[in-house]
This record gives sequence, structure tokens and C-alpha cells, in this order.
Amino acid sequence: MSDDIDHPPRLNEPGANPPQLESGNRRTGWWIVGLAVLLLMGSIGFIVLKAVVQISGSFIPPEPGLNNYKEIHVRDGNPDARIAIIKIEGVISSYSFDGTGQNMVNRIRDQFKLASHDSSVKAVLLKVDSPGGEVMASDEIHKIIEKFTKETNRPVICSMAGLAASGGYYVAAPCEYIVANDLTLTGSIGVIMQTVNVHGLLEKVGARSYTITSGKNKDAMSSFKSPADIEANKDKELFDELVQFYFKRFKNIVKTGREASQDFNKNQRDKGQPLAADWEELADGRVITGVQAYEKGFVDKKGNFDVAVREAERLINLKEGETAQLIRYAAPFDLSGLLRFFVKAEDQKLRVDIGMDLPRLDPGRPYFLSPVIYK
Repeated sequence: MSDDIDHPPRLNEPGANPPQLESGNRRTGWWIVGLAVLLLMGSIGFIVLKAVVQISGSFIPPEPGLNNYKEIHVRDGNPDARIAIIKIEGVISSYSFDGTGQNMVNRIRDQFKLASHDSSVKAVLLKVDSPGGEVMASDEIHKIIEKFTKETNRPVICSMAGLAASGGYYVAAPCEYIVANDLTLTGSIGVIMQTVNVHGLLEKVGARSYTITSGKNKDAMSSFKSPADIEANKDKELFDELVQFYFKRFKNIVKTGREASQDFNKNQRDKGQPLAADWEELADGRVITGVQAYEKGFVDKKGNFDVAVREAERLINLKEGETAQLIRYAAPFDLSGLLRFFVKAEDQKLRVDIGMDLPRLDPGRPYFLSPVIYK
């Protein structure tokens, strides 16, 4: 007897299709996708939150780049009485170090802005380990420190490391209190501007230069002019006038800074060291030790970084036995600065790493630079 009802084919019958069951691998794949979406959303939320709230909890003004810095806790202490450590290391320069336009001056300015925006930061501890550098860059950092003190009424304490000479002292001068180690090399108050004259070398090889200028002083101190022409046109006098202008400003920076330090500390139990009457005798470009700097009033106290921390805590009136929380700001990592090293440059140069940093003295550019570096 035939059955008129259609039955679904059995699994063992020809043409039967097995049921499509979701495999374990597919389920695992969906879990991974979901987790990736959650992580992405969390990262976006964190970036947005970090853009408006500082790590310490205080609000950051909408200034580009400041929210990219990372706050590092160096030492635990009172979170309401914090000291920000800002470092000035190496040759002071306005050159961009990673091809992104960022340089030492910009980094220092950003860190002082972060400190000023955070009401829990009661002082800045400037750690200087520098032989000096460009006149303009040193002066810019000097102004940044002065502006911070004027606008926030908070002290900046300088801790000199192994070397804080010439431009390194220039940026330390506006600090309310300066601490140097006995073995610190500092001073070197002076200006250097140099060029190289190749006129004699060209004569030896039978070459001769021709220069067209709009005025007699446009090629002053040219590398191709004969020494006789330089003397006759009084080129050296013109550039000496420039050097003396910068030198006079440097000495005024020292005098003004040390007088301001004395005024700031007049009501403190440690009033610091006043400048000696004969301090200008040491302002001839010579490098002096921390001991000599203390004796002549260029620094206020002899000691290491820990001593500088204690002096900073004293100046912000911490209670006895209480310690300040020490922080520093880590500069943001820029991927474009790294990728530029993998891009083929049009102007290819051979660079040799000799294991030490040497400043580049461009001809005709004035520098606040210690002689222990370039001699």
C-alpha cells in the first residue's frame, strides 16, 4: 500500500544533506571579533577621557599636544604637595630631534605648562646637566622659567648635575634656589662665535673666490676673504660688537637672577648665597667647580639631587617628616618620527657614531657653550 505523505529523506538515503551545525572554530572567531570591538571602544573612550582630564585629576586646557604627555610617579608622598622634575640634558638646541618639529625648547615649555595647570604641583625641580648651547634656545628656556614663576608664584629649584656651564647656567639663573655638587662644572659665562678661513688653502691650490655683495659688510668675516681684507674692513670689530652685546646680556641675567633669588629667600631660614663683589672676575668664560660657584654666590648650596629635593620641600613649607610626591612628564612618542628613518632621503650623508654627542657650531652663530665640550 502506497503512502501519499512525503517524508523527509533519511540521513542514509541518497541526496540527504546533513544539518548545518556551527563549528567550534566559528564560535571562537566570533568571540575574538567581539573582544576586539570591545577593546577598540575602550581605547577610544580612554583617549577621549585623557584629552580632557589630567592624570592627577585636574583639568587641562585644550592645548594641542599637552594631553599626549604621560605623568610618571618618581616617588610616593603627599599627593597635594607635589614637585615636578623637569630635565635639561645635553646641548641646548632649537633643532628638531625627530623631524616632527618638536625640539628641546618646545618640550620644556610643554612641561612647565603641565606643571602650571596642576594646582597640586607646588614647585618645579629643574635638573640641569648641559654644557650650554644656542643663545636663542637658552634665552627661550630662561623666559619660560621666569614666566612660570611670575604667573604661578611657585618656586623653581635647580639641581646641577655633572655639567651646568654657559647656557646650562643661563637657564639656571632665574631659579629661586640653586644646588650644585662639589664636583659640578659650571660657570663658563661667556659667548663664542667662530668661523673658518680657507683663503690661504685656496691660494695653495690655485683657486680664487669671487663675491658679489650689496654692501661692504655683507661678506664680513667670510671664509674666503683674505686676513688682510678682514683687518682692513674691520670685520672683527663688527662681530665683536655682537658678541659683547650677548655677553652683557648674559652678565645681566646672572646679576638679576641672583638678586631675585636673594629677595625670594629673605624670609627663609636659609637665605642662600649672595653674589660676591668680585663675581665678574670669573665671568671670563672659565669653567669653575661647584665649590667655587658656592663661594662666589653663583649657587646657594652644595649638595646632590636629594639635597635639592629637601630644599624644594622646605620652600613649599612641608611639615617636618612629610615628603612631597615627585613626578615627571614623559614626552609623547611620535610614530612619524620613527618612520622617517625608514624613508629614503634625497640628500644621503654618511654619519659615523663615535659614541658621544658633539655640538654643531654653525659659522657665524653665537653660542653659550662650555669650552670643555668643543676643545
